Formats: sequence, C-alpha cells, structure tokens
Amino acid sequence: MPSTSNGYHTVKRMLDFVGALLALLVLSPIFAVVAVLVLVFLGSPVFFTQQRVTKGERVFRLWKFRTMLNADPARGLITDAQRLTRFGRLLRSSSLDELPSLWNILCGEMSFIGPRPLPTRYLQHYSPEQRRRHLVRGGLSGLAQVSGRNRIHWDDRFDLDTEYVDSVSLSVDLRIVFRTIGIVLRADGISQDGEATADNFGGTLKSDLLVFDEDGCGEQKRSWSVRTTAGDVVGRCDISQSGADAAVILFDAHPDAENDEEVRREVIRLVTNRARATEATFAAWVLPPDSQDLAILANAGFSDCDEVSRLLGDAPENHDDEIVVVCRLWPESVPDAISPQNIPLSCRQMGLLPRARTSQTDTTVETA
Repeated sequence: MPSTSNGYHTVKRMLDFVGALLALLVLSPIFAVVAVLVLVFLGSPVFFTQQRVTKGERVFRLWKFRTMLNADPARGLITDAQRLTRFGRLLRSSSLDELPSLWNILCGEMSFIGPRPLPTRYLQHYSPEQRRRHLVRGGLSGLAQVSGRNRIHWDDRFDLDTEYVDSVSLSVDLRIVFRTIGIVLRADGISQDGEATADNFGGTLKSDLLVFDEDGCGEQKRSWSVRTTAGDVVGRCDISQSGADAAVILFDAHPDAENDEEVRREVIRLVTNRARATEATFAAWVLPPDSQDLAILANAGFSDCDEVSRLLGDAPENHDDEIVVVCRLWPESVPDAISPQNIPLSCRQMGLLPRARTSQTDTTVETA
C-alpha cells in the first residue's frame, strides 16, 4: 500500500506524543476515578480492548474503558442495547471511555486526529478506495466524527476519511479539534439512529443498480422495499435475528419485476452486506423451492443447510417447505470455549460457528 507523506506528518507525530504525555499526566486523577467507577458499576474487567487497524493496515490493540455489562444470555444480556447501562451511556456521551486510548497515541499507534481505527474483520470488505483511509494513522477523532459521529452511514464515513487523507494539514486538524470539543460538550451523535451504538460495517451499500428504502426497523427485524435506480419495483427484503446466531433473510420478488440476473446478483450482494451489519455470525437465506437464485447464492458463498429446524429455531416463520442456504459472515477463528455440540451438524461441517461473546470479544463497534 502506498503511503502519504509530507513534512506535516513528522510534526504531527511530535505533537501527538507531547500532547498524549501531558494529557495522561494531567488527567491521571480522572483516569483513576473512572476506573474505580467502571469496576463498581460494570465489574471486571475495567478495560475494553480490541484489535484495530491503523496506518499501513498495521494491527494494534485499542484500549478504552468498558461501557457495557458482560454478555449473559441467562440474564437477557445479549444485544448492545441490553448490555449498555445508564452509566455506560454517560461515559460515552462524555467521551471519558476514550481516555485509555491516549496510551495508543503515545505509542504511535494512533493520532489525536485521523480516520477512526476499526476492527480487523472489516478489512476484507473495504473497497480499494475505502482502504485508502489506512494511509494515515487512525485517530481519536476525525472528519467523519465531527460530521455526524455514529449517526452517518458507513459509506459516507469512509468518503470523509479519504477526504481527510487527501487534505491533512495543521489547519484541518485544528478545525477538527475545535469541532470535536463542541460535539463532546453537546454529546452529539453518540449512537446511530435505531441502534444502541452503531451497526457493523458489512461492505458498501452503494449501488448503481438498486435503491433500498427502509420500511421498518425493530430490535429483531428490519425491512426494505427494493427498486431499481430507474424506479422499477424489484421486491421486498426482511432480515430477522434467529436464536442460533443467524440473520435470517427473506426476499420476496415483486410479481411484476423483470427477471434480470444482474439485478438479482446485486440484490444478493447488498442484502448480504446488510446481514453482516447485524451481530450474527452467519446468514441464512430462505428461498422458495423453485428459486432460480441458488447458483448465484452459491457463488456468493452460500451452501445448503439440512438442519433448518435447529438453525432457525427461534425464527417466527416455519420454513419446512422452503430451501435454506447459509453463509458465514465473519470468517474468524472460534475460541475453544464454544462447544461444537451446541451447533447444528450442517453448520459445523461448514465451519459456521458463532463468536464467543465475552468482554474480550465484544462485538460493539465503538466508532465515536
């Protein structure tokens, strides 16, 4: 990957080092108080850590104060909304949860200003243009954060990130610093509309062929009407959560829609990206028995699943008379703590195992 370099980057690194060192010294009493409060209100561990990506696509461990309770399905603590407490919201709104990231800045892994460093699992889903955000160090705040924080959509965020890469300078950084102060004081853009924090990035949602108009958004289900950019109706898509850690996809083609294979391929690509934005590990696409899309889905990474009742046990509809194909959304290694006996056989054979939800594998996307 090529690198962007000018004289300012050397000065910027010096300013980052001095600023982070002074901030750690001056804010150490606040740091200690917040650490104790996290321990009291949320328990151990005090810190949230996660592998993120910075300049040159170098992987490092980001440090923040934890803002969520540990996942505990027995207590109904599964989703971000269920795990985020009033105290956690206070930490986020004040940005006090970011204090430990000063250590990342001191070590040269981050900068005060730059594109927000994101999880490693997103790397394979970036477009070549979006990957340009890694030409500079990831930042505590950036152009995307002062333009809407978690409220703006991923594609718009990445456009702002690459705009920053192309325009980085002392004057740009100073403007972002002052705008960041105002946003923190107003506690603006902490969460995305309809989300407790922000959704996952599953791949670009831009398309020259299709437009998705959201019809409904609930805790367990989201729905879209799909049309072509020319205005022709295509169909309707529903994505719901299953208790088997799957995003269940139903797509009903409109009876008047043209049978265009290019459009169907684009539907599958964009719907899969939307499924990846959930907390599911794999997607289950439910098809009518006479569907013409099996070959397209196979090329997109979907495979047959022969244990539908176990896979979709918590889904509201009965899909016994339909075809279900599944695709792993996040091809990560699975901790040994997960028991294979709890996973449907067909999914074990394809390696479709869910992620462990522990404090060290928190799925929260803390981009603010």
